[in-house]
Amino acid sequence: MHQQAPDRVRQPDHEDPEAPRRRRWPTILGSVVAVGALAGMVGLAANADLLGGGPDSAPPAPQPSAAPPAPAPGGMRDQERPDQVAVLDPASRSDAEAAVRKGWQLVAGDEFDGAALDPARWAAYTGDTTGGVGRHRAENLSVRDGQLILTSRGLTSAGLHWKGGMQYGRWEIRAKTNPGTGYGDVALLWPVAEDWPEGGELNFMEIPKGDRSETHTIVHYGEDNSQVGKSIRGDFTQWHNYAVEWLPDRVVFYIDGQEVFRTTDLEKIPPRPMHLAMQQDIGPYGKDWIPPLDETSPETLDFQVDWVRIYAP
Repeated sequence: MHQQAPDRVRQPDHEDPEAPRRRRWPTILGSVVAVGALAGMVGLAANADLLGGGPDSAPPAPQPSAAPPAPAPGGMRDQERPDQVAVLDPASRSDAEAAVRKGWQLVAGDEFDGAALDPARWAAYTGDTTGGVGRHRAENLSVRDGQLILTSRGLTSAGLHWKGGMQYGRWEIRAKTNPGTGYGDVALLWPVAEDWPEGGELNFMEIPKGDRSETHTIVHYGEDNSQVGKSIRGDFTQWHNYAVEWLPDRVVFYIDGQEVFRTTDLEKIPPRPMHLAMQQDIGPYGKDWIPPLDETSPETLDFQVDWVRIYAP
């Protein structure tokens, strides 16, 4: 479901990847069959070099697809707002980490203490943003003051993914979003095999509205992009810790060390290796999801990440 984008920025050994392809599903529905075929070839790589950096860790260049077939009966579900709703109590806000509370074993991560993004760990997106409205550009990524900064400027934005993937584990980030209509900040796990939606998708921080008063935890699963999750209301312009635990028998989401949603339905648990991705998407996208840019939208908007930590299953 991913088409070749023009004007790619070339790296010495591979092409920079585009953003997770679910974001453009409404415009390129038919190519899911082609991606499914690709998944069959690469999906057997069970735990792909967690630390990344080697020549084999780069994502494959997209391949041209055949003429798109007719959509499957019933079509594909668009992004859905979870029916379940919870409220984050400001009085109980803390800097607690799920990893500390649960005693998770650290195996990789990035504290962003250097002067630039580490290319051995991260790959920048340079393709279309959500729904093809704008473009992700590598120059919109920066590291300063101990933080990773993803910046949107009009119709250009930023996104990146961790080069290594694994099946099962725990991921946690400390992040801060800033108000701005027309931009949606997201942290998620995406299938290494690029076989969405069958390969699943775990959104453990998704904030589409400009006032940043609501985040969503969403499990995407099944060939029609079925979804289950919860919406959590609070002030997400403040720093928070967002985490996901993915094991063979469960998916659990946390905010500031507190569990906010879980599923133990085996049909909803992703079946193959995944990797971490973070991005800022540009509206409009979906029905009542990311609104379009308007006169209140800032000229530039940052999505700030203090650290990323990956833990063993």
